[in-house]
Amino acid sequence: MKLEKINIGGLSHKEYSEIAEFFPETAERIKNYRPDDQKRTLAGRFLLKKMIKELYGREEFTLRYNENGKPVLDFCFFSISHSRDFAVCAVSDFPVGVDIEQIGSFNRRERYMLFTPRESEYVNECDRDNRFYTLWTRKEAYIKAKGGILAEAAKTELVATDYKLLSRYDGFCFITEKSDGYILSAAEEYE
Repeated sequence: MKLEKINIGGLSHKEYSEIAEFFPETAERIKNYRPDDQKRTLAGRFLLKKMIKELYGREEFTLRYNENGKPVLDFCFFSISHSRDFAVCAVSDFPVGVDIEQIGSFNRRERYMLFTPRESEYVNECDRDNRFYTLWTRKEAYIKAKGGILAEAAKTELVATDYKLLSRYDGFCFITEKSDGYILSAAEEYE
């Protein structure tokens, strides 16, 4: 798996225009988005194009969309996420998912939607912000890698009986990075 993150302010107007031309269906879909939302979406596509060229030597490719509306390629797997100032992309020969979230205040409660009781206890035990966003981004990355919908995250349990975060679950392995006030997690299917 190759994983890259970019600050949306790091691309020039020309680069945004070029990536919109390369992905005309994306440009059309986001034309009524707010400017920063357009930049986040196009920055993710910029990373995808760059990484496909680096990994596969392809200058041209076409996105298709699956039955859930998720963009897919016929020669590799990828996932894109964005939050505030950053976009991130993961590309792999195996199913992959990625999520990034800016660390901030979340709605603190005893149980969290989409978390099991054990996961809620894990989050509430200590270091709530870090644990909440790490668990949340891992769940979202896992669901993206599986090709499911976020509501399915409630059926997963990424915390072991000894209240340690799992590094592998259901044939997927996880990585998590923390920097610049963000938590980024990726899930990749392993052989």
